[in-house]
Amino acid sequence: MADAFAALRAYADAEEGFTCLLSDAMGRAGAMGAEVRPMWAGARLVGRAVTARAHGGDLHALFAAIERAEPGDVVVVQGPGAAAIAFWGENASLAARARGAVGAVLGAPIRDVAAHPRLGFPVFATGATPAGGVFGERGAVQVPVVVGGLVVRPGDALVGDENGVVVVPSEDLAAVVAAVPEAIARDRAAQVRWAGPSTGG
Repeated sequence: MADAFAALRAYADAEEGFTCLLSDAMGRAGAMGAEVRPMWAGARLVGRAVTARAHGGDLHALFAAIERAEPGDVVVVQGPGAAAIAFWGENASLAARARGAVGAVLGAPIRDVAAHPRLGFPVFATGATPAGGVFGERGAVQVPVVVGGLVVRPGDALVGDENGVVVVPSEDLAAVVAAVPEAIARDRAAQVRWAGPSTGG
């Protein structure tokens, strides 16, 4: 699996709009809904899911997930969608980055929007609001969650860029990575066909 993740990262670094090609390699599947989008220009991530299912406005589960995060992980939070409560902020990005996490994907809004690009921490979410959640003891970690209309399980691969987020189930990762070169070749062939012959400089 380490080799498959390394290949995924290499493709994401080399290919513009790689999430589109990755979804194509999955039969045009695997993409979260458009409501989950990058919260700053240039935000990109490739990593493994560590998951949190929030309960109401309680932030406990997401900070518990951050504590479980290892280098290369992405914190994925199932929240209440486009609610009036932020489930991520500057302190969460600082804590996650300190654990070696490479980003966060939330089915909920965030706050402290300007802090995340300053920290260089990629965050994908449904929007922003100044209102924060509360700290309690509810919620669950490392369980299947639903974000952007997709089920994400601990250990699944996530790739995010300017187009959104794609989820690759962990058991399918090797096969999907193997299918990427064909998806790239098809895309480039289509571009050549539609661009037509070069007229020269």
